[in-house]
Amino acid sequence: MLRLFILSVAFIFLGYTLMGKGFAYLGIAPLYIAELVLLLGLLVAFANPSILRRVFTWPVALVLPFLFWSLLQTLPYLGEYGINALRDAAFWGYALFAILIYGAILKNHAVFFMFIRYYRYFALVFPLLIIPGIVFDLLNVPLPSFPGSTVPIVALKFGDTGVHLAGVVVFVLLGLVLSWRWVVLHGPVWVLSVTAVFGFTASANRGGALSFVLAVLLALATVFPKINGRVVGLAVGFVLSLVLFAMVSLTLLSSTQLVGSRPVSVEQITTNLLSIVLQTENDAGNVNANRRWRLMWWEKIIGYTVYGPYFWTGKGYGINLATVDGFQVDKQESLRSPHNSHMTVLARSGVPGLVLWLGMLIGWAWVVLRARYQAAHNGDHLWAKLFVWLFCYWLAFLVNASFDVFLEGPMGGVPFWLLMGLGFAAVRVYAHPSSRPFLGQALGLETPRGRLPYAVE
Repeated sequence: MLRLFILSVAFIFLGYTLMGKGFAYLGIAPLYIAELVLLLGLLVAFANPSILRRVFTWPVALVLPFLFWSLLQTLPYLGEYGINALRDAAFWGYALFAILIYGAILKNHAVFFMFIRYYRYFALVFPLLIIPGIVFDLLNVPLPSFPGSTVPIVALKFGDTGVHLAGVVVFVLLGLVLSWRWVVLHGPVWVLSVTAVFGFTASANRGGALSFVLAVLLALATVFPKINGRVVGLAVGFVLSLVLFAMVSLTLLSSTQLVGSRPVSVEQITTNLLSIVLQTENDAGNVNANRRWRLMWWEKIIGYTVYGPYFWTGKGYGINLATVDGFQVDKQESLRSPHNSHMTVLARSGVPGLVLWLGMLIGWAWVVLRARYQAAHNGDHLWAKLFVWLFCYWLAFLVNASFDVFLEGPMGGVPFWLLMGLGFAAVRVYAHPSSRPFLGQALGLETPRGRLPYAVE
C-alpha cells in the first residue's frame, strides 16, 4: 500500500501541474482526487503506526502548532457553514500530506530517492508538456469536463505555471540532471520551450513572473561559487540561450493576445513586474487597478485583525471573506479569500495564527538551509544543490501565494505541502550517512554501485 500511495501522490502532482483546476474535479463531490489520495495515505499510516509516531519528531513537529490553532478556528463554524468551512479548512488540512510524506520517507528512505528520480524526469519534460494546455487556453479550445463539473479538464493558471517552471529550471541549472549528451540532443528544445512558457506566464501574471525570476536568480547566486567549471559553463550557456530565445520568441509573439486584455510582449512583462512595487503610468492589462483593489482589501484585513476585534481568532474558516469584507467581484460569490495566502491566514486565524504560520515557514527554511550548509561543508555537493533547489522552489510557492489565491486550493496547496514534507524528510535522510551516496544514483548522475538499501513495497 505504501508504494500505491507514493504513486498516487506522484499522479496528483503531475495532474495539478499539467491540468490545473480541471484536474481538481476528478472524483465525486465532496471526495475529489486530493481527498481520495489523502484518505489512502491515512489508511497507510494507520496500517503502519511507525508513520504516525513520527508526527511528533523534529522537524515536522513545527507544523503541529499551526494545525492545532487552525483547527480551533474551524470547529466553531462547521455547524453554520458546513461544507464551506471544510472547503476553506483545506488550506491547512492539506498539511497532512507533508506529515504523511515525511513519515513514509523516514520509514523507508527509498521513498525519498523515488520522489527525486520522478522529479528528474518531470523537470526534463514539463516545459514541453505544459505548452498544449497554454495553447488550449489562448485559443479558447472547448474541452470536456469531468462529471459534475463545468470546469474544462485543462484549466491552467499562469501564476501556478510560473512556480513549477521555476522549480524545473532551477533543478536543471543546478546541474541535477545535466549531462553533455542531454545538452547536445535536448537542450535547445528544452530552452526554447522554457522561454515560450515564461513569455506567456510573465505577460499574464506578475506573481508567476516574480516567482520564476527570484527563484532562478537566487539559485545562481547561491551556488555559483561552489560548483565546478563545467556546470558554471552550462548554466551561463542556458542563461544566454534564454535571453536569445526570449528576444526571438517574444518578437514573434508580440501580436498575440492572451485571454483577457494582456498581450504577450516585453512591454506587458515589464509593466507586470514594475507594478509589483510601483504605480506605473502605462496601465496595460489594468494592472494598476488590480493592485489598488488588493492593497485596499489587505489594509482592511489588517485593520480588523491587528488593530481590531478579530485580533485573536480572525473571522474563522467558513465565512466568505470577499463578500463580508466588501470585495466580491463575482455574482456567484466564487471568490472566497484575498489574493494573498498570508492575508488569508491573518483574516481567518487572527494574529496568533499568522505568527504560527510564519514561525513554521521560518523553521522550515532554517532547517533546510542549515542542512545545505552542512552538506557543502562536508563536500556533498549534490546534496547541497538539492537543498538549494528545495529552498528556491519553496520560495517560488510563497512569492506567488503573495499575489493570488494559491495555497487555498488543491492546485497549489497539495504540491506546496508535499514540498514541505519532502524538505523536512530530506534533512533527516541526509543525517544518515549510509543513505547519502544514493542521491547521485537517483539523479542518474552516477553509475549504480548496488541497489538502493531499501525497497518500496
